[in-house]
Amino acid sequence: MSRYIYSIVRCLPDPRTGEFVNVGAIAGDPNTGDWAVRRLSNTERIKKFAPAPAIDVTDRFMVRLSSEIAEARESLETDNSHPFGDDWLLKLHHDHRNIVQLSPPVPIVANHAEAALDIIFGRMIIDPASQPRQVTVGKDRVVQDLRKAYAQAQIPAHLLRPKSEVFIGDKLHSAIDMAIANGKVAQLAQGWSFRVTGMERLLTQVKAWGFALERLRRGDEARVVDAQGRLSEVARDVNLQVVIATPETIQQEAAYEEAEQVFHTLGAEVHPVENVGAVSARAVDLVRELL
Repeated sequence: MSRYIYSIVRCLPDPRTGEFVNVGAIAGDPNTGDWAVRRLSNTERIKKFAPAPAIDVTDRFMVRLSSEIAEARESLETDNSHPFGDDWLLKLHHDHRNIVQLSPPVPIVANHAEAALDIIFGRMIIDPASQPRQVTVGKDRVVQDLRKAYAQAQIPAHLLRPKSEVFIGDKLHSAIDMAIANGKVAQLAQGWSFRVTGMERLLTQVKAWGFALERLRRGDEARVVDAQGRLSEVARDVNLQVVIATPETIQQEAAYEEAEQVFHTLGAEVHPVENVGAVSARAVDLVRELL
């Protein structure tokens, strides 16, 4: 588990009275860029407490917050920046003193930002009409945990090549979530989630990715190009890691069994996301050889 910080988002129809209603929360880890925001699912209590204009202001703030987090995540994945530092949430708290207010940021321990929000909504925000949340884990969550594992293992930032592409021959190429490289690739890592809907689409993506990597394993000339255009040579026996969110339903299990054949053919080491530290631990050994 890691240390996160969070604030509860409040709507104050009349800031002079100090009366408010909780409308959502934001939580994140400034060290890894893992942030998430969630709005109250039951709006009936809010509508009884606040007029439509105040609710509209709050809704627009939550949408803007979600957009900023999405843009920051994209920036983090492309150039390894950390746009939201320790003071970002504190600044939001200080800057919003009218209809929208945020509680002072406080720490919370969780595995990831969505898990922190689960704790907050379960213990601190009244949402009586909310339905049980479907247990889904997106691929982006898996990749976030992978990035966090590399950071915790203190892999040098200049060796991390997120959102790279491996090119095989003249025409074939495929996306790679993370490469550890410095002119030569030491490790390739890919995240997949089998805890989602749409298994047919997922299997199509896995097979297309596997087809490209199989050509690499056969010895076809290959190179990795990262998001900044840096090129690195990649050998056919490069260390290949796969991190997955494990399946839960019968349909998900069936899809994983099919994908597992692809991973086995490629000689990939497969780890559940809960054991993502095994990937970064292997990377530590490989980096020693790379430097």
